[in-house]
Amino acid sequence: MNKALLILLITVLKGLGASAETLRISVYDFPPHIFVQNGKPQGPGITFYQTYLNHTPGVKLQWIATPFARVLQDLQHGKTDVALFLARSPEREKFLRFSDTALFTTSSAIIVRSDSPLVKAKSLKDFKGLTLGHSKDSFTPHELIRQGIKIEALSGEDVIERNIQKLRYKRLDGIFIPTASNGEYILHKIKAEKEFQLFIVPNSNLNLHIAFSKNIEEKTFQRIEKALKKNHDAYRKLLEQQLHK
Repeated sequence: MNKALLILLITVLKGLGASAETLRISVYDFPPHIFVQNGKPQGPGITFYQTYLNHTPGVKLQWIATPFARVLQDLQHGKTDVALFLARSPEREKFLRFSDTALFTTSSAIIVRSDSPLVKAKSLKDFKGLTLGHSKDSFTPHELIRQGIKIEALSGEDVIERNIQKLRYKRLDGIFIPTASNGEYILHKIKAEKEFQLFIVPNSNLNLHIAFSKNIEEKTFQRIEKALKKNHDAYRKLLEQQLHK
């Protein structure tokens, strides 16, 4: 091959490689939706994105697993482009963009000891003045604060399991869980369904969205939004498969 032609071919190929899009996706350990093991995420949330939302050739996915608080920071500062399973709020919308279509809808819950009078709770009023464990920077309904409920935030890994130890020794009155499915899974995982129970917070429907950095390209946002809207129902089927394993 002519040397000049070879050099031109190499230059073109390098140019094509450089133009390939890399989408940096933040995730956190959020069973049964996402499991992070040895820094590698898996689960129905990951499968759904790879199967139904990534149809553009040349887009490379870079999965970045971090504690929940870091997910928000990385998106805000442009270190990542996308995150899965985030609740929308006016405060977060100041520095993030959210999918119009929800990825998953659930209810909030509070884990209480089975020997506690709180198992008979009827509303959040029964928790007035009490202290609930929670994940730092995670979604906290304003209604909890209005009811005089105190939040003891915990950061890092395995927050729910660590808070369960506190609850076990009565260092907390309960544990607030933004998504009931997460609490149910954790109690099943540690075989503690008899020791603890879930109080489902009334009227606490919560939509979890795909979140984007504010500087996400419009074409990327619209591509993902369109695929999410079209394939939304497929996620519930993947989740059911996970729950029945």
